[in-house]
Amino acid sequence: MKSFAAFTVSIIFFYLIGFVKRPEKFQWMDKNYTTAIKGFSILTVVWAHTGSKLGVGGIQFIAGIGVSLFLICSGYGLEISYQKNGLQGFWKKRVLGVCLPFWGVELVGLLFTGDFSIKKYFLDFAFIQPATSYGWFMGYIVICYLIFYGVKVLVRHEKSLMILFGAFAIWFILDSVFFVKTNMPALRARQMLSFPVGILLAMKKEKIERHLTQTKSMQILMGGGYSVPALYGDNAIAYC
Repeated sequence: MKSFAAFTVSIIFFYLIGFVKRPEKFQWMDKNYTTAIKGFSILTVVWAHTGSKLGVGGIQFIAGIGVSLFLICSGYGLEISYQKNGLQGFWKKRVLGVCLPFWGVELVGLLFTGDFSIKKYFLDFAFIQPATSYGWFMGYIVICYLIFYGVKVLVRHEKSLMILFGAFAIWFILDSVFFVKTNMPALRARQMLSFPVGILLAMKKEKIERHLTQTKSMQILMGGGYSVPALYGDNAIAYC
């Protein structure tokens, strides 16, 4: 337990040190904001699984929170990118930025542990059967990409959100009925809403921001004594 406590303190320390002397200001769900959330979610997964290895019972389930946060940010970022650039270079970005690093790390890891075989690596490479306990996530996120891409190609209006949620609902049913893993029950199924919720946040971003602005404006009027620049910073005019 002492080792885990020391590990927890070190994770918090190194996470917070990243904010020291940071010149950029955070805006709700901007790139810096979502990057910070992704960093927190990754550390949460590492922290929970490390605690599990050190004998802290039940803590591995907290890793699911980190996975959910990461998937929400991924769905959000993908939709924002689509709104700006469409589907231009979609698969190139996914392969170079997500798949290629994974394939490289998996290859080095399997060779280093002496667990490499051509068949095992091929199945892992093709996201058919993960070679490691964390490999399931890559297959999961690739399916998320496929659903997103397919819906955006076929549907180019607001109903795409409804169809996308429907596609994830069908995937949830199929995964829960036909692809249950006895050693990891409902591992993927319980994350089904995370990615599309991120897309929903991106599509409703302006409406949410207006609501937040109105809420803060009401707080100013009711609280008194605060100026708009004091609450909103240098970007106060942009919020008015």
